[in-house]
Amino acid sequence: MLLLAGCTAIDAVTGQKTTNLYSLKDDVDIGSQVYSGTIEEMRARGIKVNADAARVAQLKEMVRRIKSVSNLPDLPYEVVLIQTNVVNAMAAPGGKIMVYEGLWNPKDGLVKDDDELAAVLAHEIAHVNCRHSTEAMTKAMFANGVAVGAAFLTKDTKYEKGGQIFAAGGMIVYNGIWATHYSRTDEKEADAVGLMYMAKAGYDPRAALRIWERSAQRRAGADPADSIFSTHPADSVRLQNLQTQLPAALAVYENSPYRKK
Repeated sequence: MLLLAGCTAIDAVTGQKTTNLYSLKDDVDIGSQVYSGTIEEMRARGIKVNADAARVAQLKEMVRRIKSVSNLPDLPYEVVLIQTNVVNAMAAPGGKIMVYEGLWNPKDGLVKDDDELAAVLAHEIAHVNCRHSTEAMTKAMFANGVAVGAAFLTKDTKYEKGGQIFAAGGMIVYNGIWATHYSRTDEKEADAVGLMYMAKAGYDPRAALRIWERSAQRRAGADPADSIFSTHPADSVRLQNLQTQLPAALAVYENSPYRKK
Protein backbone atom coordinates (compact mmCIF):
# COMPACT_ATOMS: atom_id res chain seq x y z
CA MET A 1 0.00 0.00 0.00
CA LEU A 2 2.84 2.38 0.82
CA LEU A 3 4.48 1.50 -2.50
CA LEU A 4 1.29 2.24 -4.42
CA ALA A 5 0.77 5.48 -2.53
CA GLY A 6 4.17 6.65 -3.73
CA CYS A 7 3.59 5.67 -7.36
CA THR A 8 1.69 8.74 -8.49
CA ALA A 9 1.77 10.09 -12.00
CA ILE A 10 0.19 13.08 -13.72
CA ASP A 11 -2.62 12.18 -16.08
CA ALA A 12 -1.73 13.69 -19.46
CA VAL A 13 -5.40 14.27 -20.29
CA THR A 14 -6.80 15.67 -17.03
CA GLY A 15 -3.63 17.04 -15.46
CA GLN A 16 -4.62 15.36 -12.20
CA LYS A 17 -2.64 12.92 -10.08
CA THR A 18 -3.27 9.23 -10.70
CA THR A 19 -1.77 6.02 -9.36
CA ASN A 20 0.24 4.05 -11.88
CA LEU A 21 3.17 1.74 -11.17
CA TYR A 22 4.20 1.85 -14.82
CA SER A 23 6.12 4.49 -16.73
CA LEU A 24 5.26 5.62 -20.26
CA LYS A 25 8.20 3.54 -21.46
CA ASP A 26 6.62 0.53 -19.74
CA ASP A 27 3.39 1.27 -21.60
CA VAL A 28 5.28 1.22 -24.89
CA ASP A 29 7.15 -1.99 -24.03
CA ILE A 30 4.03 -3.81 -22.85
CA GLY A 31 2.01 -2.62 -25.83
CA SER A 32 4.71 -3.68 -28.28
CA GLN A 33 4.69 -7.19 -26.85
CA VAL A 34 0.89 -7.42 -27.04
CA TYR A 35 0.90 -6.01 -30.57
CA SER A 36 3.57 -8.32 -31.99
CA GLY A 37 2.13 -11.30 -30.12
CA THR A 38 -1.34 -10.68 -31.54
CA ILE A 39 -0.01 -10.38 -35.09
CA GLU A 40 2.02 -13.59 -34.71
CA GLU A 41 -0.99 -15.45 -33.34
CA MET A 42 -3.24 -14.28 -36.18
CA ARG A 43 -0.73 -15.32 -38.81
CA ALA A 44 -0.21 -18.68 -37.11
CA ARG A 45 -3.98 -19.24 -37.37
CA GLY A 46 -3.93 -18.40 -41.07
CA ILE A 47 -5.64 -15.03 -40.64
CA LYS A 48 -4.48 -12.34 -43.04
CA VAL A 49 -2.87 -9.22 -41.62
CA ASN A 50 -2.62 -5.91 -43.51
CA ALA A 51 -3.67 -7.61 -46.75
CA ASP A 52 -5.83 -4.67 -47.89
CA ALA A 53 -3.28 -1.98 -48.76
CA ALA A 54 -5.86 0.76 -49.38
CA ARG A 55 -7.61 0.16 -46.06
CA VAL A 56 -4.31 0.03 -44.18
CA ALA A 57 -3.26 3.36 -45.72
CA GLN A 58 -6.60 4.86 -44.66
CA LEU A 59 -6.14 3.62 -41.09
CA LYS A 60 -2.60 4.95 -40.88
CA GLU A 61 -3.62 8.41 -42.11
CA MET A 62 -6.49 8.57 -39.63
CA VAL A 63 -4.26 7.53 -36.74
CA ARG A 64 -1.68 10.12 -37.83
CA ARG A 65 -4.27 12.91 -37.75
CA ILE A 66 -5.91 11.88 -34.50
CA LYS A 67 -2.68 11.24 -32.59
CA SER A 68 -1.36 14.64 -33.68
CA VAL A 69 -4.15 16.36 -31.70
CA SER A 70 -3.95 13.96 -28.75
CA ASN A 71 -2.31 14.66 -25.39
CA LEU A 72 0.52 12.19 -26.05
CA PRO A 73 1.32 12.68 -29.75
CA ASP A 74 4.91 11.44 -29.52
CA LEU A 75 4.13 7.85 -28.58
CA PRO A 76 5.13 5.32 -31.28
CA TYR A 77 1.63 4.76 -32.64
CA GLU A 78 1.03 1.85 -34.99
CA VAL A 79 -2.11 0.33 -36.46
CA VAL A 80 -2.69 -3.10 -37.95
CA LEU A 81 -5.65 -4.47 -39.91
CA ILE A 82 -6.63 -8.02 -38.93
CA GLN A 83 -8.80 -9.54 -41.59
CA THR A 84 -11.35 -11.52 -39.67
CA ASN A 85 -15.06 -10.95 -39.09
CA VAL A 86 -14.65 -9.91 -35.46
CA VAL A 87 -16.49 -6.60 -34.92
CA ASN A 88 -13.89 -4.89 -32.77
CA ALA A 89 -10.92 -2.60 -32.42
CA MET A 90 -8.57 -2.47 -29.47
CA ALA A 91 -5.57 -0.53 -28.26
CA ALA A 92 -2.63 -1.85 -26.31
CA PRO A 93 -0.69 0.53 -24.06
CA GLY A 94 1.74 2.86 -25.78
CA GLY A 95 -0.23 3.42 -28.99
CA LYS A 96 -0.51 0.00 -30.63
CA ILE A 97 -3.94 -0.28 -32.27
CA MET A 98 -5.54 -3.41 -33.72
CA VAL A 99 -8.53 -3.05 -36.04
CA TYR A 100 -10.62 -6.03 -37.11
CA GLU A 101 -12.23 -6.15 -40.55
CA GLY A 102 -15.58 -7.12 -39.06
CA LEU A 103 -16.12 -3.44 -38.23
CA TRP A 104 -17.17 -2.96 -41.86
CA ASN A 105 -19.35 -6.08 -42.09
CA PRO A 106 -22.54 -4.97 -43.95
CA LYS A 107 -24.78 -6.94 -41.58
CA ASP A 108 -23.11 -6.93 -38.16
CA GLY A 109 -20.47 -4.19 -38.44
CA LEU A 110 -20.68 -0.78 -36.81
CA VAL A 111 -18.78 1.44 -39.24
CA LYS A 112 -20.42 2.87 -42.35
CA ASP A 113 -18.21 5.84 -43.31
CA ASP A 114 -14.88 7.56 -42.63
CA ASP A 115 -16.16 9.67 -39.75
CA GLU A 116 -17.51 6.61 -37.95
CA LEU A 117 -14.20 4.81 -38.41
CA ALA A 118 -12.44 7.90 -37.01
CA ALA A 119 -14.75 7.74 -33.98
CA VAL A 120 -13.61 4.18 -33.26
CA LEU A 121 -9.93 5.04 -33.67
CA ALA A 122 -10.23 8.20 -31.56
CA HIS A 123 -11.85 6.18 -28.78
CA GLU A 124 -8.94 3.72 -28.79
CA ILE A 125 -6.34 6.50 -28.90
CA ALA A 126 -8.14 8.08 -25.94
CA HIS A 127 -7.65 4.83 -23.97
CA VAL A 128 -3.93 5.04 -24.77
CA ASN A 129 -3.65 8.68 -23.68
CA CYS A 130 -5.60 8.09 -20.47
CA ARG A 131 -3.34 5.08 -19.82
CA HIS A 132 -6.31 2.98 -18.77
CA SER A 133 -4.58 -0.37 -19.26
CA THR A 134 -1.64 0.15 -16.93
CA GLU A 135 -3.79 1.99 -14.41
CA ALA A 136 -6.08 -1.06 -14.32
CA MET A 137 -3.04 -3.34 -13.97
CA THR A 138 -1.90 -1.23 -11.01
CA LYS A 139 -5.31 -1.50 -9.32
CA ALA A 140 -5.36 -5.26 -9.87
CA MET A 141 -1.89 -5.54 -8.34
CA PHE A 142 -3.10 -3.60 -5.30
CA ALA A 143 -6.14 -5.87 -4.86
CA ASN A 144 -4.05 -9.00 -5.21
CA GLY A 145 -1.55 -7.67 -2.66
CA VAL A 146 -4.26 -7.01 -0.07
CA ALA A 147 -5.79 -10.45 -0.56
CA VAL A 148 -2.47 -12.29 -0.35
CA GLY A 149 -1.41 -10.19 2.64
CA ALA A 150 -4.60 -11.02 4.55
CA ALA A 151 -4.13 -14.74 3.96
CA PHE A 152 -0.43 -14.61 4.88
CA LEU A 153 -0.82 -12.61 8.10
CA THR A 154 -3.51 -14.92 9.47
CA LYS A 155 -1.87 -18.19 8.45
CA ASP A 156 -1.46 -20.67 11.37
CA THR A 157 -3.50 -18.44 13.68
CA LYS A 158 -7.04 -18.74 14.99
CA TYR A 159 -7.96 -16.13 12.35
CA GLU A 160 -6.68 -18.23 9.43
CA LYS A 161 -10.13 -19.24 8.19
CA GLY A 162 -11.36 -15.66 8.46
CA GLY A 163 -8.29 -14.42 6.60
CA GLN A 164 -8.92 -16.88 3.78
CA ILE A 165 -12.53 -15.83 3.57
CA PHE A 166 -11.54 -12.15 3.57
CA ALA A 167 -8.99 -12.76 0.80
CA ALA A 168 -11.41 -14.69 -1.37
CA GLY A 169 -14.23 -12.23 -0.74
CA GLY A 170 -11.99 -9.30 -1.45
CA MET A 171 -11.04 -10.67 -4.86
CA ILE A 172 -14.69 -11.36 -5.67
CA VAL A 173 -15.61 -7.78 -4.75
CA TYR A 174 -12.68 -6.41 -6.75
CA ASN A 175 -13.33 -8.46 -9.88
CA GLY A 176 -17.10 -8.21 -9.69
CA ILE A 177 -17.64 -4.62 -8.62
CA TRP A 178 -14.55 -2.44 -8.24
CA ALA A 179 -12.81 -3.54 -11.46
CA THR A 180 -16.01 -3.35 -13.49
CA HIS A 181 -16.77 0.08 -12.05
CA TYR A 182 -13.39 1.32 -13.21
CA SER A 183 -13.92 -0.34 -16.57
CA ARG A 184 -17.21 1.50 -17.04
CA THR A 185 -15.57 4.73 -15.86
CA ASP A 186 -12.71 4.22 -18.32
CA GLU A 187 -15.08 3.62 -21.22
CA LYS A 188 -17.03 6.76 -20.37
CA GLU A 189 -13.81 8.79 -20.25
CA ALA A 190 -12.55 7.31 -23.53
CA ASP A 191 -15.88 8.16 -25.18
CA ALA A 192 -15.64 11.79 -24.03
CA VAL A 193 -11.93 12.25 -24.80
CA GLY A 194 -12.22 10.42 -28.12
CA LEU A 195 -15.12 12.65 -29.17
CA MET A 196 -12.92 15.73 -28.72
CA TYR A 197 -9.94 14.11 -30.43
CA MET A 198 -11.93 13.26 -33.57
CA ALA A 199 -13.43 16.76 -33.64
CA LYS A 200 -9.99 18.38 -33.35
CA ALA A 201 -8.75 16.12 -36.16
CA GLY A 202 -11.55 17.32 -38.45
CA TYR A 203 -13.91 14.35 -38.25
CA ASP A 204 -17.60 14.98 -37.62
CA PRO A 205 -18.28 14.05 -33.97
CA ARG A 206 -21.92 13.26 -34.77
CA ALA A 207 -20.59 10.01 -36.24
CA ALA A 208 -19.83 8.69 -32.75
CA LEU A 209 -23.49 9.07 -31.81
CA ARG A 210 -24.56 7.20 -34.94
CA ILE A 211 -22.42 4.23 -33.92
CA TRP A 212 -23.93 3.89 -30.46
CA GLU A 213 -27.44 4.61 -31.70
CA ARG A 214 -27.07 1.80 -34.23
CA SER A 215 -25.62 -0.52 -31.59
CA ALA A 216 -28.37 0.31 -29.08
CA GLN A 217 -31.06 -0.43 -31.68
CA ARG A 218 -29.52 -3.80 -32.43
CA ARG A 219 -29.45 -4.69 -28.76
CA ALA A 220 -32.96 -3.42 -28.04
CA GLY A 221 -34.50 -5.57 -25.33
CA ALA A 222 -31.10 -6.92 -24.30
CA ASP A 223 -29.62 -3.75 -22.86
CA PRO A 224 -30.21 -4.07 -19.09
CA ALA A 225 -29.44 -0.54 -17.81
CA ASP A 226 -25.95 -1.12 -16.57
CA SER A 227 -25.81 -4.20 -14.41
CA ILE A 228 -23.32 -3.64 -11.61
CA PHE A 229 -21.30 -6.48 -13.11
CA SER A 230 -21.24 -4.97 -16.61
CA THR A 231 -17.76 -4.01 -17.77
CA HIS A 232 -19.07 -1.46 -20.28
CA PRO A 233 -21.80 1.14 -19.98
CA ALA A 234 -25.04 0.28 -21.79
CA ASP A 235 -25.09 1.53 -25.38
CA SER A 236 -28.07 3.76 -24.61
CA VAL A 237 -26.19 5.35 -21.69
CA ARG A 238 -23.14 5.96 -23.86
CA LEU A 239 -25.37 7.62 -26.43
CA GLN A 240 -26.93 9.90 -23.80
CA ASN A 241 -23.50 10.90 -22.49
CA LEU A 242 -22.25 11.71 -25.98
CA GLN A 243 -25.37 13.75 -26.75
CA THR A 244 -24.56 15.92 -23.74
CA GLN A 245 -20.97 16.43 -24.91
CA LEU A 246 -21.78 16.94 -28.59
CA PRO A 247 -22.28 20.77 -28.63
CA ALA A 248 -18.76 21.36 -27.29
CA ALA A 249 -17.32 18.84 -29.77
CA LEU A 250 -19.15 20.44 -32.69
CA ALA A 251 -17.69 23.84 -31.79
CA VAL A 252 -14.19 22.32 -31.90
CA TYR A 253 -14.98 20.55 -35.18
CA GLU A 254 -16.13 23.78 -36.82
CA ASN A 255 -12.73 25.34 -36.11
CA SER A 256 -10.54 22.35 -36.93
CA PRO A 257 -7.86 23.13 -39.55
CA TYR A 258 -8.26 19.55 -40.78
CA ARG A 259 -11.95 19.94 -41.53
CA LYS A 260 -12.98 19.84 -45.17
CA LYS A 261 -14.58 23.20 -45.91
